[in-house]
Amino acid sequence: MQRFVSSAFFAAVFCTVMVAALPSHSVVAAGVDRFAVTEIEEQAVRQADHVLLQAIAKGDKAAADALLDADFTWTDHTGKTRTKAEILPDLPALAAESDTDLQVRDYDQVILVRGAHRIPSQNLGVRFVRAWVKRPAGWRALVYQETKIAEHLPEHRQGFGSPSGGAPVDCDNPCQTVPYKPEDPAAREVVAMWQAVERSVLDNDVDAWIPNFTGDFIFVTPDGGPPLDKADRISMIKELKRTSTVLIPPQVQSMQVWPFGDSAVMRSEHRPRSGKTLHVTRVFVKREGHWQIAFGQQTTMEPPPGASALPAPR
Repeated sequence: MQRFVSSAFFAAVFCTVMVAALPSHSVVAAGVDRFAVTEIEEQAVRQADHVLLQAIAKGDKAAADALLDADFTWTDHTGKTRTKAEILPDLPALAAESDTDLQVRDYDQVILVRGAHRIPSQNLGVRFVRAWVKRPAGWRALVYQETKIAEHLPEHRQGFGSPSGGAPVDCDNPCQTVPYKPEDPAAREVVAMWQAVERSVLDNDVDAWIPNFTGDFIFVTPDGGPPLDKADRISMIKELKRTSTVLIPPQVQSMQVWPFGDSAVMRSEHRPRSGKTLHVTRVFVKREGHWQIAFGQQTTMEPPPGASALPAPR
C-alpha cells in the first residue's frame, strides 16, 4: 500500500512539472484538461502536507526544512508567531492529534489546507489553516495558523472592530495609510483593495463591501465561533447599519503581502481600540481583473505571562 501511495505521488508530481513547463496556451492544445491539472496540483499539496505532518511528528528537521518556505511562520492558538528558524529546533511544539473536517481550497498558486484538531497537551480544540504556495522549486508551506475553538458559542457576533460609541472616528490607519510600502505592483493593488474594504466596513456600506469578496468566502473568527461565510457577514453589516453602530477597524501594526500570479497571501497584525491584538492571514484572488478576498483567519494574541497590557492606540 505504501509503495502504491508513493508511486501515485511521484506520478502526480511528474505530471505537474510537465504541465507547468508548457505555455498557458499550449495546455489545451496538448490535450491536458485544466481540471486534471488542478487535481494534480491538489494531490501534490495533499501529499506534501502529509509529509510535513509526519516530519513534525518525528522531529525530522531535514524533511520539514525542505517543505517550509523561507518566509514561513507558525502562529499558535495564543497568537504567538515563530519563524522557520525558530520552529525547526522545536518541531514537536506543532504536534497535534489527527486533523478533522479537512478541506482543500485551490486558488491556483495558493492552496489552503484547513480543518480542526486537538492539542493533546492542553486538551484544546483549534481550527487551523496551512497555506501552501507555489515557488519555482515546488510547493512550500508559507503559513500555519491556529485559532482556538470556543467551548461555548459566542453570544454576540455583530462585528470585530471597536464600537465608536458616538465619538469622532479617526481611521487614518488603516483606511488611508498602513505601515507597509510594497514594491510589487500586485501587492500594492491588494493593499489598496483591502483598505477600500475597511472603509466600506466603517461606513456599513454593504453594497460596496459585497464585490470585494468571493462567493465562497470563509472567515475563521477570533471569538472561536463557527466560521462565517459571505452571507453571514452581509447580515452583520446590515444589522450594524440598522442599529447605527459604527465599528472602527483595528490599526495595522505590521503587514506583508506575497503575490503569486492571480492569488496573494497577506499576513498582518492589528491593534483594536479596545481588546487584544489580532494576528491575521488573508488570501486574495484576482478574477476578471478585480482582487477579491477568498479567506480570512484571525487569532487573538495573548500577552506573555506577567506582561502588562499595551495601552489602546489613539
